[in-house]
Amino acid sequence: MLSAIRERGFDLISFDDSITFRFAYESQYRSVWDQGRKTDLVVVLRSAEQQLGKLPFDLLHAGRRLTFALHQLFPKLNYPVLYELDRTYLDAVAESYEAHDGDQLTERETKEFVLMHCFGIVLKLIKTPVDLLKVLLSLHARKIRLPDFLNQYLLENLTRDSTFAAWPLAEILPSREKFLRFLQAEWDLYLNSLSDGGKQSRVPFHHEDIRAYIDTFSWMARCSPSKETMLPTFLHG
Repeated sequence: MLSAIRERGFDLISFDDSITFRFAYESQYRSVWDQGRKTDLVVVLRSAEQQLGKLPFDLLHAGRRLTFALHQLFPKLNYPVLYELDRTYLDAVAESYEAHDGDQLTERETKEFVLMHCFGIVLKLIKTPVDLLKVLLSLHARKIRLPDFLNQYLLENLTRDSTFAAWPLAEILPSREKFLRFLQAEWDLYLNSLSDGGKQSRVPFHHEDIRAYIDTFSWMARCSPSKETMLPTFLHG
């Protein structure tokens, strides 16, 4: 936001220390104004309620106060949810919010809004192991770790479904390494079940969509290998 303001020709000065600010204000701007010349100055306050009273009176009198806050920018979304979200995701929120013409969203609805528009996850569409594995493969292939509060929300909802009761979601959802180890163990089970009819794997490796996702995941991981995310052996061939 500050970069965009600066690009439009405004001078920015941050009010972090009253003495430093007053020196810059008096030497660079007050003297210019006293000469009747115009300057385009924006004073940035991190906490307006505490710092407004410390600004020079003539600046307060001549200036115009503008406040930017999450609850004002996104009045139909739940503020506590947005507050917990990393600021890097706010562009995606803003872009999707422009198309939202519905009612005020609850905390639960805002979390699902963020999951869908920032991470591509639609909770209500996760109904089968194939659906779940697509989500996990997509997240971990992109090396995305969900914010803790969204991770917890997903866990609470997915673990209510008996379909996923046997899945170690608390481990494999937040951890890429543990997810890879889980896939390796399930691949071994899958191979053994084909040869001797033993215990069945929880992962539907036979599904063509899953094989395609795993192939893509394998290729992406090979392009950026790291010690902590070594590929399971089944992904090599």
